[in-house]
Amino acid sequence: MPRARSKPYAETFRCPGGELCLDFCNTGHGLRNSTQAEWLTSYAELVSWLDTAGAISRKQAAALHAAAERSTESAKRVWSRAIRLRDAVADVLLAKTGGRAPADEDLRLIETEYARTAPCARLLPSGEAFRWSLEKETTELDSALRPVLESTISLMTSERMKRVRRCGNSTCYWLFLDETKNCSRRWCEMASCGNLMKVRRHRERHRGAG
Repeated sequence: MPRARSKPYAETFRCPGGELCLDFCNTGHGLRNSTQAEWLTSYAELVSWLDTAGAISRKQAAALHAAAERSTESAKRVWSRAIRLRDAVADVLLAKTGGRAPADEDLRLIETEYARTAPCARLLPSGEAFRWSLEKETTELDSALRPVLESTISLMTSERMKRVRRCGNSTCYWLFLDETKNCSRRWCEMASCGNLMKVRRHRERHRGAG
């Protein structure tokens, strides 16, 4: 089945957050500002997004697309769960970056989905350690949530949480991992929000001087 690469995919990956779960949260940016635009409008788009992100293989994506065509109502329900999961993860991380306590119901939702999708994963050797990996042969529709959940739990339970930031532009809700040595990154992307804020400050200074 051909899968169209729509503009939102390109927009999302123009500024990756540094972790799959952060990229996933960023696809909901339109719902947190004035545009009210959903970037992932179906299970098929969710799978294509994961494919584009490299979170699943092309073979896995094809199998999930086929499974969704066979069970359209089930696919809609999984897509709906994915959107609720995305918003719960985003709300938890935005709360932490804002110095607020995350909502308990959001944490419980992440827990529930992690446990629910556990049968879709396998523990495999990885160098000197081990890693959870999506079962290559699975056609379970739930498996589309698993890569995002593994990324979420890995980030939230690590020291890297200290480096999660929200963009410094007050109208932007993109999250990113600040990997600079002195933790000085302020914008999701300098070419967009960074330059925008520079222009705003420049205009404010000139108005003040006038």
